[in-house]
Amino acid sequence: MKKLLSTIVLSLVLTTSAYAEHEKNTYNSQKPVSCTTPDKMLKIVKDTFGEVPYFRGKGVAAATDGQQFIETSIVIAINMETKTFSIVEFIAPNLVCIIGGGNEFEFLAPEAEKTNIVLEN
Repeated sequence: MKKLLSTIVLSLVLTTSAYAEHEKNTYNSQKPVSCTTPDKMLKIVKDTFGEVPYFRGKGVAAATDGQQFIETSIVIAINMETKTFSIVEFIAPNLVCIIGGGNEFEFLAPEAEKTNIVLEN
């Protein structure tokens, strides 16, 4: 009986901790980013890396309090020859940050839909 009770208690504890692992909330992370004025950023991205803006979109970023959000503009600049890229976020009219970058850039083609053709006689 003691073994049975121990087994039940142990399985409840293991199930609870496994369930808790899947219940983690997302959180805001902080990492060092390089920020400057738009003119200086363009000089770095264009002159240093030879990258040109290729994509632009509206972005959303958490404010410093982590509770509110601000609208941003995100640009991805690419050097097609060297395959380098920079992800630049325009936060305010005079504040721009490189939030990511790297090399071995490649386009990902969407999966092609297969078309079934039925020939009738």
